[in-house]
Amino acid sequence: MKESSFKDYIENEVYKTLENFIGRDRVTVSEFLKEIRFDFSCSNKIIKFSHTSLFKALLFMKIKCIRSQSQLAKYLEMHKEDALNLGFYLENGNLVVPDQRSISYFLNHILDDELRNLINSLANKIEELSKKFGIIFDVEIIKVEHQKQSDDKKTFRNRKAKKLEELCHFARKNIYPQINIKMHHNSKYKKNFLLDLLVYLGREQTFAHDGLKRFSIERNQESPDSDTLLYHLKKYENKETLNKMFINAFETAWKIFQNSGMFNKRSYDVAIDFTEWFYYGRNAQMVVGKKPERGAKKCYKFATINIVEAGNRFTLLALPVGALDSKVEIIDKLIQYAKGKIKINKIYADRGFFSADIINVFKKHNLTFLMPATQNKRIAKMVNVMSAPSIIKDYEMTEGRVTFNLVIIDDGKGKKSFATNMDVNENESGLANYLFSMYSKRWGIETGYRMKKELRARTTSKNYVIRLFYFLFSTLLYNLWILIDSIISKSLLGKIIENHLVTEKMFATVLFTLVSSDYG
Repeated sequence: MKESSFKDYIENEVYKTLENFIGRDRVTVSEFLKEIRFDFSCSNKIIKFSHTSLFKALLFMKIKCIRSQSQLAKYLEMHKEDALNLGFYLENGNLVVPDQRSISYFLNHILDDELRNLINSLANKIEELSKKFGIIFDVEIIKVEHQKQSDDKKTFRNRKAKKLEELCHFARKNIYPQINIKMHHNSKYKKNFLLDLLVYLGREQTFAHDGLKRFSIERNQESPDSDTLLYHLKKYENKETLNKMFINAFETAWKIFQNSGMFNKRSYDVAIDFTEWFYYGRNAQMVVGKKPERGAKKCYKFATINIVEAGNRFTLLALPVGALDSKVEIIDKLIQYAKGKIKINKIYADRGFFSADIINVFKKHNLTFLMPATQNKRIAKMVNVMSAPSIIKDYEMTEGRVTFNLVIIDDGKGKKSFATNMDVNENESGLANYLFSMYSKRWGIETGYRMKKELRARTTSKNYVIRLFYFLFSTLLYNLWILIDSIISKSLLGKIIENHLVTEKMFATVLFTLVSSDYG
């Protein structure tokens, strides 16, 4: 096969093979290379090992960032499965792999310049496409190693700063490729630079028009104007395409950190909620009405499902909500998606979700739930006449369409009522404190919304694609902050703490100020 034909063939094989691995939680580089189908011999010189296996080994070396041919030879000796995947073999039960001399001879005397360059370009292409497809290779692992804590505050701060910069580099390298902004290859400003500018605008809590001017002055660096930035964000075809792209980015972030040994509990408590982004102006796409608040009668609305445990407040999924969207269908989608990622221990919701339809969704998914019960006339009457604590077992709501346990308690400020399917005992000591303590986890979702807002650039645009991009990008930044802060806490303290070691502003500052050698 001619080298030019081989180049086209192998690049096509790389693409097709990567497509087959989409959806896999973790993929080793060697098992991926094993599936790339090609067989070639580029010289009449006879050597002990096939040219195909040695070519794959050199490609493996580049992707795995193995620094030298001698290190590659040692690696193959020590990793039997990888060696066999690359096409080396067993002889009388012993693994037969090339030594440094054989690898060097193949590289320098059998391959020509074009094939040597092809190895480099293929490695770059594989890395680029794997990130685009959300495929996590075994090389993309963050090691969480507990360092002995130093009593010296300066040493501790230095360790924290170094770890934060390392993790921000890692996140930027692996998550930014998931965000596809349609740009020409010769565009003056590259995609990563635009994303960095959005991080800057969010950190500064400012609009693109003023913020980009301020950036140019502060950094003494040319930047696009607001029209150029927003022009590129408007290119998405629809909200479904945009939402899918960010879901892939959320999943990639989750996989990377989970593969690193983080967030591997057997089950998690979650909460669902709607959040509003106030809108002032005439009607626009996806704007919905709302209860008057701070002069706003309209808003953009989003639904989220979040892990709500200390240090683990990760947003699993965020969905846009329009005027015609079914609340029940939205909640069902959130739960169905979350169950594909984690085992749900308990789910919390506020009284806005207190309805037979929503409770039936919880029951459909066999979830343990806890939520305040809305004090309608019937429930208010029961609360007034019954002592606290009291439990009405199998309380029937809406003519028996759904049943649950109605728990009446007194928190010292008056009687309250909860709806739940948990088996609770009214004679249990401290029942009120137990339920409020449990339900207080849901309040973490409100804190999360505030933090996301502090990472989100401001805008008056009526273009819904821009609004949705801003919201989802800030949610992605929030998730990265939560994950990075948790890893730093685990590395420096040996445990994840509720009080953050890294503030969201510090995270955004470091992420933004990282110097990249390639803004492509």
